[in-house]
Parts: sequence; C-alpha cells; structure tokens
Amino acid sequence: MGLSADDGDVLTMYYGGMHENALARLDALIKRKPDRLDLILMKGHVLRQLGDSAGAAGAYVQAMKREPGNFSAGYYYAFSRYLNGEYRDSLEALAPLLKESVKKSVDSQRSVLLLKALDEMEIKNYAEAADTLAKLNAVFPDFSPYLHLYARALEKKGNIAGAREAYLKAYKNDTSNFEILLDAAPLLLKSGDIENAYKYYKRISEKIKNDYEIKKIYGELSGLYRKLMAEKPPSAHSKQPEPRKVSAVEGAGGHEVLIGLNTNEKGEPLGLSSIKLKSSGRFSIYADKNGKRLFTGNDSNTNENEYELYFKKGEFHITNNTSKRSFRLGRGNVFLKPAAAADTVLFKGVRVGAGSPWESSEARYYRGGFKFIAKGVNFNIINKVELESYLASVLPSEMPPKFPKEALMAQAICARSEALYKKNVIKRHSKYGYDLCDDQHCQMYRGVSWESPAATDAVVKTAGKIITYKDKVCDAIYSDNCGGHTQSSADISGWGDAKYLRSVSNLRREGNGHDIFSPLFLERFVASAGDSYCRASGAIKNYQSRWIRKIDAKFMNESLRDLGVGDVLRVIPRRRAFSGHVDSLEIVGSKGKKVIKNELKIRRLFSYSPLRSSKFIVETAYDKKGKPRFFMFIGAGFGHGVGMCQSGAYGMAGEGKKHADIIKHYFSGAKISTIN
Repeated sequence: MGLSADDGDVLTMYYGGMHENALARLDALIKRKPDRLDLILMKGHVLRQLGDSAGAAGAYVQAMKREPGNFSAGYYYAFSRYLNGEYRDSLEALAPLLKESVKKSVDSQRSVLLLKALDEMEIKNYAEAADTLAKLNAVFPDFSPYLHLYARALEKKGNIAGAREAYLKAYKNDTSNFEILLDAAPLLLKSGDIENAYKYYKRISEKIKNDYEIKKIYGELSGLYRKLMAEKPPSAHSKQPEPRKVSAVEGAGGHEVLIGLNTNEKGEPLGLSSIKLKSSGRFSIYADKNGKRLFTGNDSNTNENEYELYFKKGEFHITNNTSKRSFRLGRGNVFLKPAAAADTVLFKGVRVGAGSPWESSEARYYRGGFKFIAKGVNFNIINKVELESYLASVLPSEMPPKFPKEALMAQAICARSEALYKKNVIKRHSKYGYDLCDDQHCQMYRGVSWESPAATDAVVKTAGKIITYKDKVCDAIYSDNCGGHTQSSADISGWGDAKYLRSVSNLRREGNGHDIFSPLFLERFVASAGDSYCRASGAIKNYQSRWIRKIDAKFMNESLRDLGVGDVLRVIPRRRAFSGHVDSLEIVGSKGKKVIKNELKIRRLFSYSPLRSSKFIVETAYDKKGKPRFFMFIGAGFGHGVGMCQSGAYGMAGEGKKHADIIKHYFSGAKISTIN
C-alpha cells in the first residue's frame, strides 16, 4: 500500500531531510491508523536512516505482530539485527525466509542470500559463506560487491587461487571501488601475482601516501615488476599504435571546435614540457602569430620519423628522434598542420582520467591541426577539428558502438548539442583558449583509434541535428545510468533550473504517484534490479545499474578528518530529490556535525574513490559497544542522473523506440532542430 493523499506531509518531511519530524508524524499516524502496515515499515526505514538499528528492529517486531509472515517485515527485522551486531539472531530470523524468497522473486532471493552470507562471514563460518555467495553470484552474476565478498570468503577458507580470480573480476567490473584494492592487493602478493599486485599497490599508494608499510611494499614490488616486464616477450598489446590516414567524416566542414588535450578532471590544461609525436604524412609547423612556416616534417610523406616537441627557456624546439637532429622554432605559440586532411597526428603520453581511479597515460592520434600554447615553463595543446569529426570520436567514447542504432543517434544529437552549448553559450573553457576539454568534464574525446563504423554512421545520419528549447540549443547532458529515475537539474545545488531537464521515470510500469515516491519503494528499488529501461540487460551490466560500497569506520574517519567532526557516528541523507538522489548529507561525529551539499561533493566525500551515484541508502553497522564498524551504501545508477540516461536509451531503443522518442522522453518540452 502507498501513502494516502492526507499522508503526503510524511513524504515532504522525508525528502526534505526532516527525518525526526517524519518519525513523529508516523507515530501519530500509526496510532490513528493501526491497520496500516506500510506506516510501521516506513518507521523502521526512517529509524535505520537515522542510524538507530535497535529502534528499527522494534518497529519490525511491531509489523510482524500486525501481519505475521510478512516477508518485508521479517527480512528487515533480520537485517536490523545484523546491523546491531546480533549475527546469530539475524540468521535465525532469516531462516524461514530462504524458501519463500525463491518463490517471491530473484530480488528477494538476492537480498536473503546476501544477508545470510554477511551473517556467516561475521560468525566466521567461511565455508558456508562461500557456498551461499556462490549461489548468490549464480543468481546475479558479474556484480562486483558479491564477487568481492565471495573473494574474501574464499580467502578466509584458504582457497587462494579462487580468491585471486574473484578479486580480479570484482575490481575489473568496478574500478571505482577502492575497498576491493585494499583487500585484494595483499592476497595477490601472497599468491605470487607480481604484475597485478604491483598495479594494485600502485593505485593504493597514490591515494594513501603516508603509510610506511604500503610505501615499502610498493617500492619492493616496483623493482620486481620492472624485472618481470624486462623478461616478458613483447605482446600484441605492447605494440605501439601508429598514426594512419583516414577518410573524411561525411557532413564535416561547417563548424570547427577547439579541444584542449591533456586536461585534468576540471578540464584545465595540465601543461607539458615536451611531447613525442608522429604524423601519418607530411606536416608543417607555423608561427601562430604571422603564419610563417618554421619547419616541415616527414618529407617522404610517410610516418617513418618520431619527433619530440619541447619548450625550453621560453622557446619551442623540435627534435627528429630518428635522425637526432634538432631545430629551433623560436618564441611564441606555434601551429602544426598535416599536409593532407586524411593525415592524423599521434601524441604519446596523453594523460587520461587525471584525478580519477582510472588515471593513466596513453598514445592517441587525432584528426585536424594543433596549436601549442606557451604557458609559463610549459605548454598546452589545442586540437582544431571539424565538429562532426570530433563527434565521430566522442560518440564511441561516451556510448558503446554495439548499442542499438537509435540509441547511438540520440547520443550523437546530445553530444552535438552539448558541444555547441559549451562552446557558444557558457564558453566553458574560453580562458584557456579552447571550447571543450577532452575528458568527462565536457565530453570524452579519445581520438581516431576510438572511432567505429556504427558510431560514425549515427553521426552522419544526424548531421547538423541538435536539441533546442525555445529556439536555443540545450545543455543536453547525459549520464551512464540514472538508477531508474532521472533527477531534475533544479534538484542539485548550484545546477540551476533548466525547464527541459526535468525528472522523468525510466520505469516500464508506473504505480500511483505516491507509490513510486514512497520511502519503502525507494528502499526496495535501490536494492533490486528494478523493472526499468536502464536495468541490467544485454549490454547493460549488473554493476552499472546497482552498486554497494562497504566502508570501514577507520577509513571513513580518515577520509573525513578534514571536516573536523571527530570519529564518524552517523551518516544521514537529508535532502533528496524525488528521484532518490541525495543532495544534502549530514555527517554526525564525536566532536560535532556537518552538512555537505551538492551531488558531486557528496559522491567524492567518502574513502579514496567516489561513489558511483548519489542515489543511495546508508546503513550503519555497530559493534557490541555501539560504535560504528562500517557504513554500507546501497545504491543505484552511475553518474549524476540528469538528462538522458544512456542505459535507458539502450533499453528504449531495444524495445523499438526511435531516437526522437528517446530525446522527447528525457528532455521535457525540447525539440530536434537543425544548426543554422
């Protein structure tokens, strides 16, 4: 049963973060309407969100008296006992639900099996826990949190080889989960897997910089890793990419964009002192100020030569690394232009994902020309490229080319709109001399090697098409997975109120208005697969639509030390959008409390890697003395959840929706127009 119309103030209080008021209101309503089981269950939910698992258990006892055998009441009673450190009591309460969960649904079965395994791990029955988790992974495969827990159980029971395999798979599925690294790295080292142990400890040492033991292990592994790589025969993967000649993207030629390469997570140029490059054919370097030709490379019009452009004592220089000859280009900015439009230029050592868990460097080659801008003792690189050619790389960088054609076409129109909005309306990076950056801050732009026929075809078929609202180009943003319901731009602090960026549901079937906004629906929905267009199916994996992060109190305290609240006692979601996304979070500590606002700040707040989204429920687990042991974030979606849900576009296109239908669904009142 959902809330009736006269109970709407409970919703207002809950989503407004006034949980204490909602609790008082629920108590009053329960006295007036003792037959309303949903109100009692909601009371239990609110108490858990306030960190009162003992009080929640009492509410669920009341619910079970009201309706003996109610599955939800029984399950959440067992869960509350687990959170309170009463693991054997939790297992006992869970036992009657095992068979019933199989009859009810896969989601019910998942919940019961997970809780059973958690209890078994706590009482050190590792063999039984491993068996339970094997069943859980069969029911819901490739889900990183389950694989992580399975790896721990296998490790505890002594199955090192099995644990290694599970850890590697768990981290591969979710590289944002830092807790997997912490558990997996020692096991990988113990198993003799030097290559992966080195990579994992490298990631850990980049985040935990003052731990002597981690530094020591990483230092020892570095030497072993270098020796191992030196002894390894070259593989196909180690072959360096080469720039190649390319065909023009049909429809390119009307609009140019300037793309800042080698940028950080804020889209700012990182700066370089030198860069190695190769061109697929002849190229020239000109003085940017007067157009004077300063240098010509690859006279034979092949890519046989590697060059290094560098900046020293206020002047640009270029060295032919093949002939070892160097040339002075002089002071002032310079511009590199290939002789033919079909030629591309490869740059080695471009930073990727700076500041993110997946930060690395790689070789990338690009279409167009390149400006080198002197900045202090370093220089920045700007790629001047046709808009449609830019999109041919952006599209497959932002959406898998194997997605349905109509989803790709919707993505192409969004990406084109985004590029023009950022270039012409907000002029996001104009102070750096470019329109857009090459990373997620604007749109992922990975060069020619990421282009694909399917994505390029979608760009060509939608050439010149953009999304407009009242005849102005839209900020047509998108995210990987909204978790079942997008949020409005107005729901996020500091985002503004764009009328076309309204909250929309991805559910295939809607209940009445109150049902989908009930806290009980939210509680069940984030923990379940959810019957939505963006649920895990086909190319959409389980770990994209749902996630769990378990953060130990020790790491929680370390990551939040700068807040000055002392040891963290409770983490309370306060203001939520009706989509379920959290925009205000209260941290209650031993020395005070602090409220954090803004979706991105909240996601980046905890531990050493960001949460996948701000759509989550927080559960606090205590020891026998009532101190927090860990905080469990049970969440849905990946990304900010505003605008087009890419996973939802996949689901809609898979069911026959056209790209225009998809855009109409996600951008309220907007339309598809053609660039003037």
